Amino acid sequence: MSRTLTVTAIAAAIGLLAATSCSTVETPASPTSLSAVPAAAGQTQMASDHTIHVNGKPEDKGYIDGWFDGADVNLYYTKAYYCAEPPASGAPSDCEIGAPAETPPRPGPIPTIYALAAVGFTPDPSTVACLRGSPCLDHPAMIDLSRIGGPASAVPLSHSHVLDAHHAGWFNTVNIRVLSLAAWNEIAAAKTLAKVRELQGDPHTGRPGVISADTPTNIYFFIASWREHRN
Repeated sequence: MSRTLTVTAIAAAIGLLAATSCSTVETPASPTSLSAVPAAAGQTQMASDHTIHVNGKPEDKGYIDGWFDGADVNLYYTKAYYCAEPPASGAPSDCEIGAPAETPPRPGPIPTIYALAAVGFTPDPSTVACLRGSPCLDHPAMIDLSRIGGPASAVPLSHSHVLDAHHAGWFNTVNIRVLSLAAWNEIAAAKTLAKVRELQGDPHTGRPGVISADTPTNIYFFIASWREHRN
């Protein structure tokens, strides 16, 4: 169902609830290791109130679905999310969408994971990695969306993940809102960031009624490895 959102504030408040939610947890079966992102000497000192966002427990390990280079992949999460202020956040998780992170979990370059949120329609559940309202492994339950016109503490929408390169370790989340079912289905069929870029036209502006621009967040996820999806 294609639809053009005629009120920008509504699009922001409804759609920018993304970047996280649910997935199936399972015991990993020999995941394929990736080339790890080199860790710079001396990890960034974490404030004590963020420790829980970094130190994973055994029960926090499992797989979440993703898309890469036209294929379904299982992303192996082994630590909880990391969000730090500043930027300021009204959510109890300290996570927010609409401003870039200022305090990363480690020094040096960090790769990107793109969270694609379904806005104003209900996608086929088989194309969704994380369903709205369901707990998602190692993800925050609430996110501050006030910088993009939403509430200061909101539940994330149903979303999926797409990556553009092989990496392992910390990933910074970029949020993208998909505004029509037709666009969502195109992306779900292609399973590539290239299709997202085609629909956006310009990732800095997006295309009204179709897909948003890239939106920065202060949300990081730790993906130790990934493997090809097995049905």
